[in-house]
Amino acid sequence: MPFKRLLASVDESPASLHALRAALDLAGEHGAALTAVAVAPPYQGDLRLVGVSDIRGVLRKPCEQALEAAAGEAARRGLPLATTCEEGEPGQAIADLADSLSADLIVMGRRNTSTMGRLLLGSVTARTIGFSRADVLIVPEGAAVNLRRLVLATDGSRFALEAARKAMDLAWRLDSSLDVVTVVDLPNEYLALAPQASAELTAQARAVLNEAVSLAHALGVSARGTLLEGNAAEAILEHARQGGPGVLILASHGRTGLRRLLMGGVVEWIVAHTDMPVWITKG
Repeated sequence: MPFKRLLASVDESPASLHALRAALDLAGEHGAALTAVAVAPPYQGDLRLVGVSDIRGVLRKPCEQALEAAAGEAARRGLPLATTCEEGEPGQAIADLADSLSADLIVMGRRNTSTMGRLLLGSVTARTIGFSRADVLIVPEGAAVNLRRLVLATDGSRFALEAARKAMDLAWRLDSSLDVVTVVDLPNEYLALAPQASAELTAQARAVLNEAVSLAHALGVSARGTLLEGNAAEAILEHARQGGPGVLILASHGRTGLRRLLMGGVVEWIVAHTDMPVWITKG
C-alpha cells in the first residue's frame, strides 16, 4: 500500500469535514490506519482570574465537538477511526503527533477564501507544513482526491528529486498516469536581451524534464513531460487543471519550522490558490 498511517487535521469547518471524508476514502481504499486530531489552545493565565470553573473544558469543547463529528462520519462508513484532542500551537501539535504516530501523510482541508484571503495562507497549514516531517496533502473544499492522475512539478533540485521519487512510487503502486512539468520562467526583457542564455536555460529545463520522464518509464510508469513557459506558479496550476481531476505533487524545502512555508514562492502561491488537491513532499 502507498501509505500505512494517515493523520487528518479536523476542526468544525465544512472544509475540514470535506478533507476528513477524503482521508476516510484513502484509508478505506488502501487499508491505512487513520487518526483524526483537533487542537485546543492552552490557557496559560491565572485560572483564579477567569471566573470560569472549568476553563480547560471550555477551551477543549470545540476540539471535542470536531472529533465527535469525525467519529460519526467514520461510523456511518463502518471505518475505524482513532481520535485525539491535543493542546498547544496547532501547527506544531499536529506535526509532533504525526511524528509520534509515524504518519506517512497529514491530510488537511483548505477553505475557499476571497482573493485577499488567498494572499495569506492559513497559519495552521503553513506551520504544519513547516514543522512536519511527514508529507502533507492539502484538500481544497469541494475538490476530489484522484490519485489515478498525478501531476509532478520539478526543477531538478534535490528536493524536487525526492518529490519525483515519491510521485513515481505512487504512480507505480496505483497504476496512475504521471504528468511531469517544468517551467522556464524568464522575463520578456531577459529573453530579448540574452537570447543565448535563454536558450541554454530552456535546454537545461528540457534535460531535467526528459530525465524525469525517462526514469519513470524505466520504472514502468506511464509518464509524459511538458515544458511550460511563463510565470511558474500560474503555469503549473493552469496546466494541472486542464487535465481534469488529479493531485498536484510539489516539493517543500524540508522542515523549516517557520510560519512561512519557505519552500519557494511558487509552491506557497499554488497552495493558496489551488482548487485541486496538492501533495507537499518533505525532503
